[in-house]
Amino acid sequence: MLLLSFALLVLATRSLAYDPDDFIHSLGATFWGFWGQTEACPEGSFAWSFELRVEPEQFLDDDTSVNAIKLNCYNTTGAFTGSVTSSSMNRGSWSGEYQCPEGDFLSGYDLKSQPDEGALGDNTAANALRMYCKSQGQDTFLESPGTKWGAWLGPSFCRMDKVVCGLMTLVEEDQGTFSDDTALNDVRFLCCDLPV
Repeated sequence: MLLLSFALLVLATRSLAYDPDDFIHSLGATFWGFWGQTEACPEGSFAWSFELRVEPEQFLDDDTSVNAIKLNCYNTTGAFTGSVTSSSMNRGSWSGEYQCPEGDFLSGYDLKSQPDEGALGDNTAANALRMYCKSQGQDTFLESPGTKWGAWLGPSFCRMDKVVCGLMTLVEEDQGTFSDDTALNDVRFLCCDLPV
């Protein structure tokens, strides 16, 4: 029992260890679902690439579009250290990896989001993602194919001395056969200090 209590304390402490100012977030996304836990790259590693899990247009069936975001983590010597996703749904397939140039890391993002379509509409929430690499500035981005709905919310960037190192996602769980599913609604990216 003591060991279990200690393990729960460690988990709770770890989830509170991030300063809210270290997250970047664009306002305007939909808000169905619940925020997942922050998942961060192992210490000393950062997000070099990303992937989306996207359900293609279903036509007469319910559309969800983006179901998950995966960050692939590497250290400054170029060694892969793992992947992080936070909350997700399981519809669709992974887009493939979109990478920064060697030695560079992700430093910003822009989310394409469909506003609330009302009770008779088919809400899809997040529909695509652009991510920016630190060395390429704010005019060049990597864009994983998503779906056609929604509009870009506007980019958000880590502070000058930081790069993306984790994320937390807002995901609506499966609502059942006769309800409207939206899957991933919103994301906040964690930024960490990049060693000089």
